[in-house]
Amino acid sequence: MIEEIFDSLLDEQRDLTEEEASKCMEDMILGNCNDNIIAGFLIALRIKGESIPEITGFAKTMASYGRHVDYVPKGYLLDVCGTGGDNFKTFNVSTAASIIAAAGGAEISKHGNRSVSSKCGGADVLEALGVNIMPDPEVNSYSLEHCNYGFLFAPKYHPATKNVMGIRKSLGTRTVFNLLGPLTCPSNLNAQFTGIYDPDLIEDIAEVLVNLGRKRAMVLHGFDNEGNPAMDEISIIGKTKVAFINHGKIRVDYISPETFGCNSVNPDYIRAPESKDDHVKIIKNILVNKQDTDKDKARLDLACMNSAGILYVANKVKSLDEGFNYSKELIKDNSAYDELDKIKYYSNLSLDDLN
Repeated sequence: MIEEIFDSLLDEQRDLTEEEASKCMEDMILGNCNDNIIAGFLIALRIKGESIPEITGFAKTMASYGRHVDYVPKGYLLDVCGTGGDNFKTFNVSTAASIIAAAGGAEISKHGNRSVSSKCGGADVLEALGVNIMPDPEVNSYSLEHCNYGFLFAPKYHPATKNVMGIRKSLGTRTVFNLLGPLTCPSNLNAQFTGIYDPDLIEDIAEVLVNLGRKRAMVLHGFDNEGNPAMDEISIIGKTKVAFINHGKIRVDYISPETFGCNSVNPDYIRAPESKDDHVKIIKNILVNKQDTDKDKARLDLACMNSAGILYVANKVKSLDEGFNYSKELIKDNSAYDELDKIKYYSNLSLDDLN
């Protein structure tokens, strides 16, 4: 399919239909065309700009070839995953926030990888915290049932994409695959909390999530204190652009630290440290409610702001400020730290342990 439409894509720069995009993704992950054609196709798409039907078709097909986690959610099951590739390098906020939110009852099938935009990716920090990042689908289902959390390491759950990994690295630039990570978690998702590297893509990705069957979601990008695009998470140093999805309806708005009852902080307080050990220390300090310095407080507040968003999407709270206060309580009463212990325990079970 790629070879059939490549010339028209170059000459006419026309948008593909969802069906055409689906077949092109199948060609790529099954190795049905050579690397040069795939590379040219990805660059041509980027120059044209990927359309909503294209991203939808790519995402549906890529997810369908993944190793599926069959857990049936009690309510809303959501992925907490950003695209990476943002300008501001924070500590691993989404990992801390997802643990806190899971303690509050949010069911999270977290799809992740090693570092992309940060100095330590979600998989890196969870592994360093003692979580098994390579559990089989059956173990992930069991973990979700018992502690609201399962981690899906992208290379393990998308083995077919190995055919394009080398091409993506050799191109050295963003392609549609940078958007597909948060859209292709092979779980029974009906909700999503997703940060995007480009605020101009928020509305399009929101439309894609509706096409993928997400009933509730937040798609967002955080700005810095000067109004510049900065991070693929809720910002504590500036405003955040958000698309709220609620059963097919999309509402775009801006929120700020004041939405949560917080003040803006020194940007340096939330920057990523150099080492993996320091990332782990930050996560642990948040979960034990360490607030000895202004930097400690800023990190804790940022994690709770993002946890609030997750809890709101999961319909566990009625507002973001309620979610923020609830997240603080989950930390104060040790529920969040206990949740980390549960995640470690269940992720390290073997298939034999389930019988």
